[in-house]
Amino acid sequence: MFGPFAVYIRPYYKQLLTGLLMILLAQAAAACIPLLTGQAVNAIDPLAPQPLERLGLIHGYVLQIAGLALGVALCNHFMRRLVGGASAGIEYDIRKQYFAHLLKMPLSFYQQQSTGDLMSRATNDLNAVRIFFTYGLRSLAEALTIFLFSVAMMTSIDWSLALVVLLPMPVFSLLIIRMASLVHHRFRTIQDFFGHISTFIQENVAGIRIVKAYAQGPAQLAAFDELNQEYLQKNYLLTRTHAVYHPMSAVISSVGLGLILWYGGRQVIAGTLSIGDFVAFNGYLTMLIRPLSFIGWVIDRFQRSLVAMRRINEIMEVQPEIRDRAPALLLREKQVEGHICFRNLNFAYGEAPVLCGINLEIPAGSTLGVVGRVGAGKTTLARLIPRLIEAGPGQLLIDGAPVEQWPLEALRQSIGYVSQNPFLFSDTIRANVAYGAPGAAEQRVLLAAEQAQLRRDVEAFPEGFGTLIGERGVTLSGGQKQRATLGRALILQPSILILDDALSAVDTHTEEAILGHLRQVMRGRTTLLIAHRISTLRDADHIVVLDEGRIIEQGAHEELVALGGLYADLLHRQQLAAELETL
Repeated sequence: MFGPFAVYIRPYYKQLLTGLLMILLAQAAAACIPLLTGQAVNAIDPLAPQPLERLGLIHGYVLQIAGLALGVALCNHFMRRLVGGASAGIEYDIRKQYFAHLLKMPLSFYQQQSTGDLMSRATNDLNAVRIFFTYGLRSLAEALTIFLFSVAMMTSIDWSLALVVLLPMPVFSLLIIRMASLVHHRFRTIQDFFGHISTFIQENVAGIRIVKAYAQGPAQLAAFDELNQEYLQKNYLLTRTHAVYHPMSAVISSVGLGLILWYGGRQVIAGTLSIGDFVAFNGYLTMLIRPLSFIGWVIDRFQRSLVAMRRINEIMEVQPEIRDRAPALLLREKQVEGHICFRNLNFAYGEAPVLCGINLEIPAGSTLGVVGRVGAGKTTLARLIPRLIEAGPGQLLIDGAPVEQWPLEALRQSIGYVSQNPFLFSDTIRANVAYGAPGAAEQRVLLAAEQAQLRRDVEAFPEGFGTLIGERGVTLSGGQKQRATLGRALILQPSILILDDALSAVDTHTEEAILGHLRQVMRGRTTLLIAHRISTLRDADHIVVLDEGRIIEQGAHEELVALGGLYADLLHRQQLAAELETL
């Protein structure tokens, strides 16, 4: 019945229906007031006998009208509370479910969707839905009930006069249908384009350092002005629709009033219609003019919310490729120990193969070092373990079970993952370090920071661990951001620790200090250590060398050096670079 809104309205059916019942009662009471007013006018006849008795009748009409007005006020009060409360609840549910759905989506989804467009749906589109449910739904119900009651009462007074007054209605209906179609199409175009503008702004704000460094402020402003001009033109088309259709309701209402004065006035003069009935008829027409005047606004808001809700549902209907499978229930209570096995694993991004025929076993508690040229597939290998991307069925096993059979939450809570691109939230340093364990004691936070060689730096800040860092950690250096994300992983005390080039932004002295602490942390934990520096990997239990998605060398550090292959070549180049730096 409610189309794309149905699933969100369902929990609030009773509340909304009760609110709509209040509207019905309020308009039923309001519909009696013009009738009583007309009867009171008929009682005001200075030439009629028994003036005191007629005065008592008028007092009675006044009391009845006052009572009905009070009833209308009370019904409107409860209606606003009920409908307003339901609207707020619907908005809350949509926002919550939308955000929860975004958190379930895999990395591939975000590679296809722009951040600005997703934000536009969560803010601009949701605001359109909120306005309709808060004001539009109520106004639509009021318009329909007022129309029905007014037409019914007008017909009961004089059906021929009612027929004359309602003659313009079919024309008005056709105009409304046409307006709804135009608003739907044009608002959809506006909302889609607003997503492009949001993306442009988000990218420029996030990359403000690059914009300033390359002095591209004027160029970006010109590009934004071009987008803004196009957005302005699209809004102008929608505004022009309103400019044409909204005044039409006032014209049609005025035509109706003119018809009453012309046809009804003749009936009053002829004596076939009393003055009181004429006044009551005008009262009902006045009631009818109000919904006619804002029905265009209601249709406009309804079409906007319909477009917005469909845009939100487009995202909600996308099923996450990576999710819990049915067998995951079997491993729900089992703890991850950390034995990892790759069985002839192949992986590609679309048509581009990244990993080919990977056969590798990492015993629980051991450390595997991974090295290779840029683009060799090292990060892809790391992302497969916590299922940030999905391997083929049975190609990756954790503790002997296919990784897709592990419950996602249990699997990821057992893995401490530090990516090569550190990301920090706009919060305190303490909150960022304790992100995966928000209830962690202060001593545990300090220990994780100490192991990541971050504690000394942070304690030098005026606010210490309570220091608020800027968006994406902009107030910290690259090395400090990497160490903060390392502390975030270490505080979890995970069964599997993945360090994807996590020390690339720190100097060799700091790296050695961190590795000294990590040797204690890694003892008894399965560790995947990806690095470009051979010095980071030399103490690993086993090292593999990736090249073009294949394992071309593997063994201990000394074995790979003696082999004289790519690993030895990388070591020689790095040693030479280090010697040149000392000159």
